[in-house]
Amino acid sequence: MSLKKCSLAISLLIWFSCWASAEEPKTMQLSAERIKQAMERFVRAPHPMASPEQKKLTQEIKQGLQKDAWDVQVQKFSVTVPNTNHERLGGNDKKADPTKAVEGENIVAISKGSERCMLLIGGHYDTKFFRNAKFVGANDGGSSTVAMQELAHVISQIKKQDKAKSGNGRWLDCSIGLVFFDGEEAYLPEWSDGERLLGLQDNIYGSRAFAAKLEKKFEGITYQGLPIKAAIIIDMIGHKNQNLFISKGSHPQLSQTLLAQKTSTIISASNGPMDDDHIPFAQLGIPFLHIIDWTNLAEWHTPQDTTAIISNQKIAEFGDMLLRFLKQKR
Repeated sequence: MSLKKCSLAISLLIWFSCWASAEEPKTMQLSAERIKQAMERFVRAPHPMASPEQKKLTQEIKQGLQKDAWDVQVQKFSVTVPNTNHERLGGNDKKADPTKAVEGENIVAISKGSERCMLLIGGHYDTKFFRNAKFVGANDGGSSTVAMQELAHVISQIKKQDKAKSGNGRWLDCSIGLVFFDGEEAYLPEWSDGERLLGLQDNIYGSRAFAAKLEKKFEGITYQGLPIKAAIIIDMIGHKNQNLFISKGSHPQLSQTLLAQKTSTIISASNGPMDDDHIPFAQLGIPFLHIIDWTNLAEWHTPQDTTAIISNQKIAEFGDMLLRFLKQKR
């Protein structure tokens, strides 16, 4: 080949490469390294609802979401919870009331879409209260939280480079609402102890408070005036032996669409019912997906729920599966 022809070929190759990268932006993926960093912050100390550590974490998550250009609000709510200082509830204060009022804080982050619809993605970010144990909840609370933080980062990047594709009826064209629920965990040892001992529902405080603020309009259940088309609730997704299930009651078509996104993530439909933050949405008739790993329970609600049992890579891969779902048509 002559030098002149070689130069022409190189020029054409460079032009084609630039054209291709402009037409086909690099696929955005979740970063296991950023997830690791977020997880290290999450497990720094226990942070049950209304604790000083939870208040600190709330502000840190909020600031991170704002850096990724999300519209962030902290939804404060007041609830009555068991008073664990009461003698009958494990404390040693004979004069204490059996219940007390506390303030929880849901974090709600919105990325505006090009179409009139809302998709909610939620998970809890509190850790369970233990009197005599250090429980940092790397999987139970941490995994959903860091996945959503990283989703926020990647979705913001996708929307910057993806404007030309908007308006195609994809989930990604809806406004996306990331909801970090406070107070999913029960204050008392068991999920049903509040009902049994106090006649009080002692769990999913934040998701119940969020659902109570939703409005019913002609278009259906709405948030910020937009009809909610679906809610995806995730919990305990980060175990190194990750084995995810879509729980009973989840919307069949949504389930099929998610399962069709082939990745290395192990996930299947389950016939088992589950109580979690999806319940308030189910009660309102909002189509939902509830995704959880209910097989790796050796460390669940024990001090061993630490980063030692977590695979940041598997959290990232599951997040990539959700991103593929978001790019599907509704």
